[in-house]
Amino acid sequence: MEKMNKQNILELTGESFKELLDTYFLQLGVLDRSAKTISWYKEILIRYFAFLKSQGSLKPIDELGAGELTGYIVHLKKSTKWPNNPHIKDKGNLSSLTIAGHIRAVKAFWGWLLNKGYLDSNPLAKFPMPKIPKRMVVILGIEQIKELVSVIDNNTAKGFRNYCIIVLLLDTGLRISELVGIKMVDLNIIQGIVKVIGKGQKERVVPFSNRTRKELQKYIKHYRLDICSQESPYLFPEAGGGHISVNSIQQAIRRLAKKAGLQDIKCHPHIFRHTFATMFLANGGSDIALKEIMGHESYQTTQKYIHLQPQDLQKQHMKYSPVVNIFGE
Repeated sequence: MEKMNKQNILELTGESFKELLDTYFLQLGVLDRSAKTISWYKEILIRYFAFLKSQGSLKPIDELGAGELTGYIVHLKKSTKWPNNPHIKDKGNLSSLTIAGHIRAVKAFWGWLLNKGYLDSNPLAKFPMPKIPKRMVVILGIEQIKELVSVIDNNTAKGFRNYCIIVLLLDTGLRISELVGIKMVDLNIIQGIVKVIGKGQKERVVPFSNRTRKELQKYIKHYRLDICSQESPYLFPEAGGGHISVNSIQQAIRRLAKKAGLQDIKCHPHIFRHTFATMFLANGGSDIALKEIMGHESYQTTQKYIHLQPQDLQKQHMKYSPVVNIFGE
């Protein structure tokens, strides 16, 4: 592709935007952004420019600014989730968190344009981010975890594999994308640690408990080769030798939750990450250690787990209530 200078960037319209975006996505890859992150940015920016084009608002890049982005936000607030999925009836509107993600992606692109000298100023630099309501992190309770595990058939290879996946997620707080990529060479059973590749392709070492070590040893010795008889480098392989897919785990957990009667909670792989982090702190774990285990880039991300669940609040209240301490229970 011909190298773009500032002059022809300012004259970009229509299809030329695609060339500019391709350059941007290529540089994101050079900066070691994950494929998922790049895909997310790509989907949002293409959707943004497509909206502007449909509204007749697609102008040279230096003429686009806060007005166009404001119009896009109004459009998003009226939009529904999964517009192209006919199987979902109750779609609902986009959440404030999703809309904030769109704004963040557009602002990041304009920041890149300025940094690369394509623009003299950034009209979106001070564009306000919407306020996102704080929500309590949803986790599984101890009884819910026991109910979920109790419906797994541990006498089958896939059943015991699913059991080990849940145990490992709950014991380490791994992201599901990190878990599926674990290779046998990444696992040190003796020391009780596993090396994973997190966001931004950053490596970290995560410990796991003796109980998890025993379960993994049993899985590797008795069940792993029943799932994949051919050689596979992965801890949790599929029949063909590749690693188990994220979707396969999501579906398996969904089925187990339904079988266990956990209808009141949305059970998905990430809920085990939330549960691990919350219980780790509630049991006396260090927030500094949690940050390293979870692979958080900032302490702010870890802080969202520093709270007490309703049942913990009740215990604390019963113990320290002035009424109880003065008059008794």
